[in-house]
Amino acid sequence: AVVSTQSTGETRYNLSDYDMRNVSDPIVELLQKVIGIYDGACSKRSGYQAMGGKPLAKFVGVVRNISCEKSYYMKITDGTQKPYEVFAFHATAKENISSIIKTNLDPNRKAVHGRAYGDGCYFSEYPEFSARYGKECMIIFKLALIEGKYKKVQPDGSGFCQQLILKDAALFKPVYVLWFIDNPPPT
Repeated sequence: AVVSTQSTGETRYNLSDYDMRNVSDPIVELLQKVIGIYDGACSKRSGYQAMGGKPLAKFVGVVRNISCEKSYYMKITDGTQKPYEVFAFHATAKENISSIIKTNLDPNRKAVHGRAYGDGCYFSEYPEFSARYGKECMIIFKLALIEGKYKKVQPDGSGFCQQLILKDAALFKPVYVLWFIDNPPPT
């Protein structure tokens, strides 16, 4: 059930209404494929069963930013290289969500947590890694990985990376917001 539609374009759903084992529900299917965060287990059916079908996230927002989407699709369809697209996580303070939804992350903005591996925006394919940087909310981005346009930090044996760093904002766009608090602020 839709809880609210925010002025930024975020449509927010209350996850307490969903049994995550009901794969016939399109929201549940989306969560299982993209944002199933259960006690550190990302997108693993065993995690859903172990948690009794209840998510740790309390709300999910589906983001629609036409400007970010246009820049992203222009970049990935420019014909130079075919990107590999992935979903990755970026935790932040709840006060930053509205700005990120409206304008995207800025790779040139002063870093809050440092830049141990150089300039750019930092993402992780592991939600539990991103959660170290914010406990109230997390944004899921769609990234276009193009050879020479990103940096991998600590890839595991299956090809996932603890950190992905991108310097070009047209190569990523916010698509979902996970809220881990009972009363998320308006965005």
